[in-house]
Amino acid sequence: MLTSYFRIAWRNLRKNTLFSVINILGLAVGLMCAMLIIFHVKEELRYDKGYTKADRLFRLNLHGQGEDTRQWAATAPTIGLQMARELPEVAAVTRFYRPYPNQVLSYATNRFEEKQGFFADANVSNTFDLHFVKGDANTALTATDAIVITEEMAHKYFGQQDPLGKVIMDDVAQLPLKVTGVVSKPAFPTHLQFDYLLSMNTLQHYVDQNTLERRTWNAFYTYLVLNSRASLASINDKLPNFMVRYYTAGGETAGEVLAGRKLSLIPVTDIHLHSNMEKELSPNSSITYVYVFSIAALFILLIAAVNFINISTAQAFNRMKEIGLRKVIGASRPQLMRQFLGESFIITLIAAVLALLMFVLVLPVYNNLSGKQLRIDQLLSFTNLGILILLVVVIGLLASAYPAWFVSSFKPVPALKGKRDVASPVYTVRKGLIIFQFAISVFMIFSALVMYRQLQLFHHKHLGFDKEQQIAVTMYGNMWEHFGSLMHDLQQNSGIANFTTTSTLPGERFSINNMVPLNAASPVQEFSVRAMWANETLLATLNIPLLAGRNFQSQFPNIQHHEFILNEAAVKNLGMKEPLGQSFILDTDTGTVVGIIKDFNFASLHAPIEPLVIQYKPFRTNYLVVKARPGKAEQTLQFLESKIRALSPNAVFTYTFLDDKLNRLYFSEDRMMQLFRVFSFFAIFVSCLGLFGVSAYASQLRIKEVGIRKVLGASAYNVTMLLSGNFMKLVLIATLLSWPLAWWTMNRWLDSFAYRVHIDVSIFLLSGVLALLVALLTVGGQAMKAAFMNPVKSLKME
Repeated sequence: MLTSYFRIAWRNLRKNTLFSVINILGLAVGLMCAMLIIFHVKEELRYDKGYTKADRLFRLNLHGQGEDTRQWAATAPTIGLQMARELPEVAAVTRFYRPYPNQVLSYATNRFEEKQGFFADANVSNTFDLHFVKGDANTALTATDAIVITEEMAHKYFGQQDPLGKVIMDDVAQLPLKVTGVVSKPAFPTHLQFDYLLSMNTLQHYVDQNTLERRTWNAFYTYLVLNSRASLASINDKLPNFMVRYYTAGGETAGEVLAGRKLSLIPVTDIHLHSNMEKELSPNSSITYVYVFSIAALFILLIAAVNFINISTAQAFNRMKEIGLRKVIGASRPQLMRQFLGESFIITLIAAVLALLMFVLVLPVYNNLSGKQLRIDQLLSFTNLGILILLVVVIGLLASAYPAWFVSSFKPVPALKGKRDVASPVYTVRKGLIIFQFAISVFMIFSALVMYRQLQLFHHKHLGFDKEQQIAVTMYGNMWEHFGSLMHDLQQNSGIANFTTTSTLPGERFSINNMVPLNAASPVQEFSVRAMWANETLLATLNIPLLAGRNFQSQFPNIQHHEFILNEAAVKNLGMKEPLGQSFILDTDTGTVVGIIKDFNFASLHAPIEPLVIQYKPFRTNYLVVKARPGKAEQTLQFLESKIRALSPNAVFTYTFLDDKLNRLYFSEDRMMQLFRVFSFFAIFVSCLGLFGVSAYASQLRIKEVGIRKVLGASAYNVTMLLSGNFMKLVLIATLLSWPLAWWTMNRWLDSFAYRVHIDVSIFLLSGVLALLVALLTVGGQAMKAAFMNPVKSLKME
């Protein structure tokens, strides 16, 4: 009997080639998209779970309270060490510190700017399971001036040489660093991304001891390993009292400590998807995107299943006589259901094989779009094969259950006569499923349009300063020795409109400092501001409007008195009616406010503009920013490189365009948009496949009616509208039903941004028109084919 079922199934596949292809292709695309998304989501959820102590490894966070509500991923240098001494639940503490600015390392003639290095405690290998290819994990980071590098970095600097014992120079600090170990990258994704680690004892060459003992300097990433018997609840209960003991030792009262901050622990496995704090170790993703792509996978699978149901139930009418005959000769309903379920699973298996082939072909493209490193061999694990089998079974059951039930419900006598029941609920179900399909498609079109507009706002909003044609060159120690000569050359170059020096570029993280007013009548005793150090040409170079007061006056090379410029947000925060001429202390410098500038977006548009102070301090700057005249950027870049290399032959010439740097702030959103656009296309494609199949079948059923209408004088236009009109009504209903949910969902997403677009009528109209246009093109082809057929031929067809 099974052989007979397979033979009949194969015969029907060959007989109805068009509809078989539509079913198989729709299911294959749905399965392929689902596989990609599932592996993407699994990779996101796998972050940091490969560590052997992952279940008891936590990062210490600091949360501001009161007026300053910033949340910090970094904490004070000594807080973790004191926790280890005072709290028995803490088994070990491992700290990281990121060097600033970036280091320039060299070996022989190989010299590179390095951005992914950290100072780390000696026990880092034990805490984070570093796999040492060379060197001793227990002693590699105990000595002063020791450096542990990755295999990739070893190859970059030393080629095929053995790096162990070799000396890498820090060219900025003029410090030799001895390679004491080489580690391999972990086999699982992790938020802890580094190219090299320096021993914590080496930090004494870079940061003075007083700074390292400051209890309010939030610069260290502190990780705690809890004892196997300790609970998170027990240590959380002790954190407030510990915090009071720690910070009161620095001069604060217990009330000030509790009112101003609190400590928390976050599991290391939650950092990648659930942490978005100040000074994160590396850029994290968001659990929101996991939800978005999981829902997208479900939607695409449901659309593929709907296609199968609609086409299978439509095609079932062509097999009425076969079903009637089987019932007459004794076939029971369960037997017929098993037969049609079997046929459906054969189609699903064929689709699964095709989906695997498509998966292999598109995986490199998907990796490029998503930034993941998914490999084909990952598919061969028992877990992933189990997921694939489960997908095939679920989609097979989902797509075939209703068609099998519907087909087996035919009554024998009407079935043998080939009579269709015009009152059958299958027609209502089919219309409902088409509406469901296109409601999902309209939802994804609507969402993609809103995302596109939001990203356009990110990339094209005027930020309050001139970001175009701005070349930022990183300046290192020995470059400043020749800066006077370089300034003269810059002034003489006709391709350069202006230039400045600055500590931080817009788009980077600005440091946070406390500013203390010396005016006794000031409404505040001190307030927190973002700080930037620059020379007198910053405002002119970036074209930042000055609202009141004056610009800095040049005091190069000897600063006689310190000067500050505040933005509008800082003035508002300060609460003074007239801040100009007032004296303040910033860091350890006492100076006077000489100007007020218009607010500008120096950070991401995810957040509102914060209070900012700019101090005249050219010697604390890290970048030379050059404004090139229109059409002169490439020429200016070559000029800068040649001059800097001539003045400082050993220097590394590192530059960035300011607009490119700002665009990289929205890298994760850009990547999400690309992926969502691809999956939206596949969802619409699968929906159109189904609509094409149903409309082709409907046109076949009405072929004689079309012939009669044409004989009676109906035009091709009339016939086309007749055949496509019903489908267009269903798409219109789907559009109207989808709009409210899409509007609500995208408004929720937009609420997470400080600067956001507004969803206006144009997005509703454009999403609806696009859906109707796609549907019309899909249905219209079949309708026009029937409309232009010779009526004589139409009337002869059975």
